[in-house]
Amino acid sequence: MKSTRWLIAGVLIAAVVVAIVLTQSHRGGGATGDYRIGVLQVVRHPVLDAMATEFQTELKSKLPKAKFETFVADGDATKTEQMAEKLATGRYDLIYVIGTNQAQSLAKKTSTVPIVLGAATDPEAAGLVASWEKPGKNITGTSDLSPVGSQLDRLAQILPQAKRIGIIYNPGEDNSAIIVKRFKAECEKRHLRPVPATITDQNQIRQSAISLVGKADVIYAPTDATLQSAFPVLIKTADEVKIPVFSCDEGTAKKGAIFSVGFSYTDLGRIAADMSAEILLRKSSPSAMPIRLADKFELFYNEAQITKLGLTLPAVWKTEGKLVAE
Repeated sequence: MKSTRWLIAGVLIAAVVVAIVLTQSHRGGGATGDYRIGVLQVVRHPVLDAMATEFQTELKSKLPKAKFETFVADGDATKTEQMAEKLATGRYDLIYVIGTNQAQSLAKKTSTVPIVLGAATDPEAAGLVASWEKPGKNITGTSDLSPVGSQLDRLAQILPQAKRIGIIYNPGEDNSAIIVKRFKAECEKRHLRPVPATITDQNQIRQSAISLVGKADVIYAPTDATLQSAFPVLIKTADEVKIPVFSCDEGTAKKGAIFSVGFSYTDLGRIAADMSAEILLRKSSPSAMPIRLADKFELFYNEAQITKLGLTLPAVWKTEGKLVAE
């Protein structure tokens, strides 16, 4: 009888040891620092690629043995689901995700693996967190919430006569719906008329831009993944029909927007890396880590594009903004 009890006790102890080992293997870091980081990205795009690269570079400086595995969904919903499933069950210590829809898919598949958002415009409205200050789940990270009010204020400096503001976006993207709502509200404050043109894929960008001829004085290009992934198409078409485009980051100003007010997405990558290090090294809980924004917003202007479209560069931009070149 006594030997039976000892046998049972031994089995239980062995089971506990196995569970501990499995837990450690799921979270590959532990004392060795061999962390396994998954990266899920909505599409390949220079801005998003730069953000992902900065995230990896910065986090690698803090976790030299960390290994990164990148998955790119190419904007495909089926691929997103497949990749999210693999990441959720693949024994990753942390997942860095760029794309609101991709983050939503991941959130449905794991409530335990820490998820750090790369650029979710409004994670609370998207149902990813309970609130900006207290996420309350296994998710935290950064937001690329655009300063739409500041963008429209800068527009008034270079195109004071512009009253009809076109905006091209994909209504299927949650972050775009959020931006458009804020855009319309900010336009109303300034007695401007928003003129929306929707797309569902990159092939419709040219048609949508042309549809704004005679209806819009200028086109606003928001942080919409579908639009941004084919931004050169928008600029080429807008140049043909002589409609200026303004946008939301340095990269788009370099590619032909007359100006942008925003931030460098590499800053978001750096901030996300800092947050990830806190989670992995200091064992901070994502649930208690507030969503963070970029450190500062900047004005980027493309003087060559401004001149090409026959516009006048505001004198104050030379001291308040940053000149960019294509």
